[in-house]
Amino acid sequence: MSAHHLIPLSAEQRAQGYGTFPYVILRITGGVYMQFPIHFYEDKNPEKPGLRVRVDSLTNEKQNFSNLFNVVRKFHQQINPLDAKALKMCLVLAPFVAYFFEDNAFTFSDEIPEGGSLIDSNYKVLALNSPHFVID
Repeated sequence: MSAHHLIPLSAEQRAQGYGTFPYVILRITGGVYMQFPIHFYEDKNPEKPGLRVRVDSLTNEKQNFSNLFNVVRKFHQQINPLDAKALKMCLVLAPFVAYFFEDNAFTFSDEIPEGGSLIDSNYKVLALNSPHFVID
């Protein structure tokens, strides 16, 4: 972890769900990553940026995970036109738990994307040269 220009996520960004597990990371180019927070909800769709996963119960983790993987798969289809080179996408669940989505399949990895320039979907910088998540 280099100390030069370390810009961590702000409290305001964290309130929107950035830096909180789980989240999706898209690799835009080498060293540039776009983060999409994931919000689980039962009734009211939260007005927050990122992906929203509807669940019957916030405590039913098995069902929530199956819904989560379906939402991520659909999201990948939406953002990747058939003729273009697919953007690398990663669903990050914890500091050492990630699922890379390639060739229409999820592959487990204990290494998660980090560092570089972290941006939101409006291309605003969230963090530089720092982890993509916040430990409280």
